[in-house]
Amino acid sequence: MLFFIPVLLGYMAVEYLTLHIPSNYKKNSELLDAEAQNLEVLILGSSQMKDAVNVALLKQSAINLASGDQHHNTDFKILKSLFPKLENLKTVVLEVSYSHFELPHNSKGFWKNSVYLKYYGVNCFEREIYFKDKLIYLSFPSFYSKKLYNHYITKEDPASFNHYGFDTLNYSGKFKNLKYDEAKIIEKNFKINTRPDLEIFETNTKLFFEILDFLKDNNLNVIICEIPMYKSYLPVRHNGILKRRDSILQVASKRYKNVYLFNKEEDTLHFSVKEYWNESHLNPDGAAIYTAMFQKVLDSLH
Repeated sequence: MLFFIPVLLGYMAVEYLTLHIPSNYKKNSELLDAEAQNLEVLILGSSQMKDAVNVALLKQSAINLASGDQHHNTDFKILKSLFPKLENLKTVVLEVSYSHFELPHNSKGFWKNSVYLKYYGVNCFEREIYFKDKLIYLSFPSFYSKKLYNHYITKEDPASFNHYGFDTLNYSGKFKNLKYDEAKIIEKNFKINTRPDLEIFETNTKLFFEILDFLKDNNLNVIICEIPMYKSYLPVRHNGILKRRDSILQVASKRYKNVYLFNKEEDTLHFSVKEYWNESHLNPDGAAIYTAMFQKVLDSLH
């Protein structure tokens, strides 16, 4: 018992430091507490959507709850949990990237479940929660150890989150490191899913239509987004995965009158190399362009 007490105190100290690292989750939590009843637009999705929409530039009252590796099943849990608090909600934004339907959903043990519980009060564990479930550091110690080291020691990767949780300094990615040299960028490999999986496709599309049914039943507008990809990303996409994704979106567009497709995945005209963080993510400059386009879509619906 005497040994356990200092270990527990050590964990509590690390947890305290972790919670004081600036984050989009903390900003979103504060925004939910202050403005939930006024929010008109809820944005969900992965890091691609998180980096693409700067809510500070929108006219409507909105919140961007997209985050890295967040899939549709987690989106749906967040949506259903927060929906009763969002009394003025009019539009929900979903992301459907190129291979969204053929990547596995988040597992019941997804490490970010602790984040959603701590900051949003959303239980994504699909079970009763325990004390340790709210400990952010313990959810992913190696990840947060690096975050702590960078924030308090090296300060090598600065971040500056605005009132709406958007990182206005999010430039230090692959493209900036390569000094936006397009020849060097094309030479570098990048992560992209090119492995078809029809079983996952069937599971994911079934849930996708469940989400759309929920949104239709609650009289909500739906914007389905395809985020801009850098030009070297586009020709590497697997044709079968791409066609299946597009076929589902066409079905959704025809079946649901409240659905609007906002496809900028292949827009190489409005986005240059200096607006990208890497092949599949925009930087803040790219987000400014995309958000302005997104605003026009919102204006047409509100």
